[in-house]
Amino acid sequence: MPMIYVTVAGETFGIKTAKQEAMLHRMEKNYGPFMTADTVPAEKVLFIADIDRTVTVPAGEPLKTFDYALTEDAARLRIYPDRCLLSITHKASSKTFSIACPLRSDSPDDTPAYPADLTMQGIAPPGHILDHLLIFALSVAAVGKGILLIHASTIRYRGKAVMFLGESGTGKSTHSRMWLENIEGSTLLNDDAPAVRISADGTTAYGTPWSGKTPCYRTEKYPVAAIVRLSQAPHNSIKKLRIPEALAALHPSCPPAFAYDNVLYDGISATISAILEKTPVFHLECLADPDAAYTSFGAIFSDKNVAV
Repeated sequence: MPMIYVTVAGETFGIKTAKQEAMLHRMEKNYGPFMTADTVPAEKVLFIADIDRTVTVPAGEPLKTFDYALTEDAARLRIYPDRCLLSITHKASSKTFSIACPLRSDSPDDTPAYPADLTMQGIAPPGHILDHLLIFALSVAAVGKGILLIHASTIRYRGKAVMFLGESGTGKSTHSRMWLENIEGSTLLNDDAPAVRISADGTTAYGTPWSGKTPCYRTEKYPVAAIVRLSQAPHNSIKKLRIPEALAALHPSCPPAFAYDNVLYDGISATISAILEKTPVFHLECLADPDAAYTSFGAIFSDKNVAV
C-alpha cells in the first residue's frame, strides 16, 4: 500500500492509505516541506499511521480517562495497559476520529517501527484534527528519544532560536510579531507547536508542520538560546529563573495528557530536566509593545551564557 513519509525533528513517520493522491493533496500545504518521495527503510520509521485501518477499542474499562477541549471539538484520551486511545469528535459533523498508540517499552534504545492505527471513518478528518492526532502520535512515539513538542511561538535570530511560552491569549504570537517588527534579522520559525530535541550538544528547536493559524512550515533547526514564559502586565520586566521556577514555567506548555500515564510522564519529565540543564529560562512580564521585545532581546542576548 502507498506510503507518505514525513520527517519532523530528525524522526520519520509514515502515513499509509490507499487514497494516497487525495491525502497528499489535503496535506500538501503544511506537510509538503517535510515529506520525502523516497522509500524509508522500516527500521528508520518511528511509527506508521494506517488511515484505512479501523481502531479497535480494547475490552474492559480504561485505566484512566482524560477529557479536554480542542477548540470547539471534544477530545477524550483513554489509557489502557498496552496502548493510548485518543478520540476527537468533530462538533460540526458529529464524526469521531481516533488514533491508537501502543505504549513503547521502557528501553530508551527501543527504535523499531511503531505501529499506530488511524481511522478516518472512510474520509480524512478536518485538518486541525488530523494535525492533533499526528502530534499526539509523534509525542508518544518519541518518548525516550529526547524529543518534545511544545506549545510555543518561536523566533529565529542569528542562528539561534528563542521560544515564547504562555497560556492561550497571553500574547505569544503578538510578542513574536514585536520581534519581527523591531528586532532586525529576526524571522519566525514556528507559531504554535515547534519540536525540541535534546542531545549532547544542547537543546535544538525544529520547525514542524503544525504552526496554528500562522502558515509557517519550515524544515529548519537552530540551537535554543532561551525559553521565555510570558504573562501580561502593566509594565515590561524580565528575570532569569532558577531550575525549580524554570520547571514550573516550562511544564504547562508540554502535552498535559501525558500526566495520566507513568511511562509517558517519566519520559517527558526526563526530557524537560535535560532541557533545563542546558537552556536558560526567563519570565517576562510585558505589555504588547515594542519595548517588550527590546526587553526580552536585551536579557537573552546580553547574557554571558548566550553566544550571538
